[in-house]
Amino acid sequence: MLTLACGALELTLAPETGGSIARFTVRHEEGMQELLRPLPAGTGRPTPLDMACYPLVPFSGRITDAHFYYGGRDIHLPPDEICIPHAIHGRGWRTSWDVAEQGPAFARLRFAHEAGDPAWPWPWPWSFEAEQIFELSEKSLTVTMRLTNRADTPMPGGLGLHPFFEARSKARLKTHLPFVWESGADGIPLGLVSTPEKWRFDEPRPMKDVEVDHCFSGSAGRFAIAWAGRPFAIRMEAEGAPHAIVYAPPGEDFFCAEPVSHAPDAVNRPEAPDVTGLKSLAAGETMTLRCLFAVERL
Repeated sequence: MLTLACGALELTLAPETGGSIARFTVRHEEGMQELLRPLPAGTGRPTPLDMACYPLVPFSGRITDAHFYYGGRDIHLPPDEICIPHAIHGRGWRTSWDVAEQGPAFARLRFAHEAGDPAWPWPWPWSFEAEQIFELSEKSLTVTMRLTNRADTPMPGGLGLHPFFEARSKARLKTHLPFVWESGADGIPLGLVSTPEKWRFDEPRPMKDVEVDHCFSGSAGRFAIAWAGRPFAIRMEAEGAPHAIVYAPPGEDFFCAEPVSHAPDAVNRPEAPDVTGLKSLAAGETMTLRCLFAVERL
């Protein structure tokens, strides 16, 4: 693992475990506050699901039956163990990342997928390069994600961040998410509708009684998260993420507010790309998602 620090903020990264964030904290007069759900102490062989945040690349969310057609190609991906028979969240969170650059408050992580390389038994037929840049200031963390198509034909592309926020029982979320993708029990979208009242967060809303696992559209990428009895709040501002996943599972004391570039199963949806967010990356083209985590004193 590698640790970055600036002022009262400290960030621990786990490049070898999906290029994930393991911990993000702020020191104050009375001690230290967790800003994301931390990797549990003593975890022997952590997985990305144990982490505070992991990257979604080269797509976000589920792909139905791990199968789609694109550019005249019939693509079959391996189903992920957490949602068989579907694929989910791409390759980035399931592989090790290289530390390309590092400083006291800065790190750039990178990984490259080579189509057809026998060392990569993941049948994504396009070569690509992904990177994450982490920059700490005294008052914020900025995460910049980039995805570059290194193939000679267009490929579908997507990016997202999957942060976990702890202490859901004390947390409030504020964000404007006007549309939601209705879905079945398997998480596959059925269609886009106006967001019902039970999943609206236009005013700060306690998360303890909210149960949701849906993608929302029309997001401006702005999220405000605060905890009762804690001195610091987080304000998230995401660029390149007009969609968002909000995940608050029953029986758990965490929730997720995930800025993403597209809806789940966008490669199979009948709606136009300007609705689903599906991006077609030309050969050599790069797409970017940038998310600011501003740490604010209440």
